[in-house]
Amino acid sequence: MGCFAWIVLLAGAVFVMVPMIRWFEQVTEAVELRWWNKVFMLVAMPFSVWLFTSRVSAGRPSPIPVHQPVRGFGGLPKGGINPPTSNPDEPPPGTPKEFLVKPQVPPPSAKPKAPRPGVDPDKLAKLRQKMREQGMLGDDDERPDTR
Repeated sequence: MGCFAWIVLLAGAVFVMVPMIRWFEQVTEAVELRWWNKVFMLVAMPFSVWLFTSRVSAGRPSPIPVHQPVRGFGGLPKGGINPPTSNPDEPPPGTPKEFLVKPQVPPPSAKPKAPRPGVDPDKLAKLRQKMREQGMLGDDDERPDTR
């Protein structure tokens, strides 16, 4: 009976200490962020610490990926799997016809690209005037002020 009592006392100490540690962490965070409703709830019901996520993590920081088996397309064919008998340079059987033809690069366009239109000096003057009005250019500046 004595050994069992020590085990029960040790387990009880763990079940009391862990919520206390979490309680101090949660209350500190709630006061820093001014979440007074959370502070009141933790003071009124201390075991409500288990309702909130903890910032301190123990153990593996990321979960282990869930194993998913390979998904096939049904069972094996009735004759089983036959090794390929064709030449490795030939396409596999059942290849669509559009993939059997080598792609052709289209010829370059005959007409050259039109040159870009030049800068309209009237629009440029209007833009500079607008920038001066907004304080982006000084009276004698040609470039925006870099601050």
